[in-house]
Amino acid sequence: MTWFDGGVHFRPLADDDLAVPPSWWADRSLARDRWRDDETRSAVVVDGGEIVAAGAIWLSRLHEDRFWLEIVVDPERRRRGIGTALTQHLSTLRSRDLPFMARGYVDDESMHFADALGARTIQTVPPARASLDALTELRTHPGVQPLTGADSSRIESAYAELYRWTHETWSPVRAGFETSLAEGLWDELDVEASALAVDESGRIRALALTFRDTDPALIVAETIARNEPEGEHLVEGCIRRAMTILAHRGLTMVDFDGHVSDPHFLPALSRLRPAGRWFRLVEIPAP
Repeated sequence: MTWFDGGVHFRPLADDDLAVPPSWWADRSLARDRWRDDETRSAVVVDGGEIVAAGAIWLSRLHEDRFWLEIVVDPERRRRGIGTALTQHLSTLRSRDLPFMARGYVDDESMHFADALGARTIQTVPPARASLDALTELRTHPGVQPLTGADSSRIESAYAELYRWTHETWSPVRAGFETSLAEGLWDELDVEASALAVDESGRIRALALTFRDTDPALIVAETIARNEPEGEHLVEGCIRRAMTILAHRGLTMVDFDGHVSDPHFLPALSRLRPAGRWFRLVEIPAP
C-alpha cells in the first residue's frame, strides 16, 4: 500500500491556491499551471482536501537546455516520498525531453533533496558579499569610464555578449535571449554606479553593472569577450569604480553575482576577500 491510496492526488496549481498559500511555501518560485505557456507547468499534491506539496517546472526565457525545478513539501509530511512523487509527476508534464535544474546554497535542504534525486553540480557561485572598504585592493585602469551617457543599445549588446560566453560551456543561451535579458534592465540598473572599459576606438571591453533592486546593491562584471587581453585588470578597474561610487554614498557592503568559471571576475573577487555561503547550480536527471 502506498501513501497515494485513498484521497491523495495531483492537480494543477491554480490562482486560488496562490491567493491564500500555506505558510510553508512562502518565497518559493510558484505560479499557476501554464502561467506562460506549455514550457511552464505547476502542480500540487492534495491529501484529504489539504495541499501537502507544490512544485513547478519551467524553461527560462534565456536558456532552453534544462527545466528549472521547484519542489516544496509541508514540513510535517517530509521524508515520505511526496517530493519524489511530485517530481515524477512534473516530469510527465515536460514539453520537451530535457533534464531538470535546481539551485541553492550548499547546505540548503533543497540541495540535499536534489542530491537524493541524482543531481550533479554544473556550476558553483562563490561567497559574494564584500566590504566597500576593500576597493583599494583592486587596480584602477585608464580605460574605465562611467556608464552614464553611454549608448543604451551598445550596453545591451555588450551585456548580451558577456552573458553569452560566461554561460556557453554549462548552460548555453537560447535563440533571441537578448530581448529577455534587456527587458527591465534600465529600471533595475544603477547607471551612476556602473562602469565600462573601452579601447582607443571606443570598443567596449568590460562591464561592471550595478543593480539596485537588491540590498545591498549587486554587481555583475566580466569582459565582453572570453580572451580579452588585460581581462583581469579591466574587470578590476570597472569594479573598483562601481564600488567607489557606492562607498561615496555612505554604503558599506556590496554583493556580486558570478561563477567560479568566470576567468577575469573570480580573481578580482578573490582580492576583495568576500564572505558568505557557497551556492550550487545542479542538473537533475528526469525520472
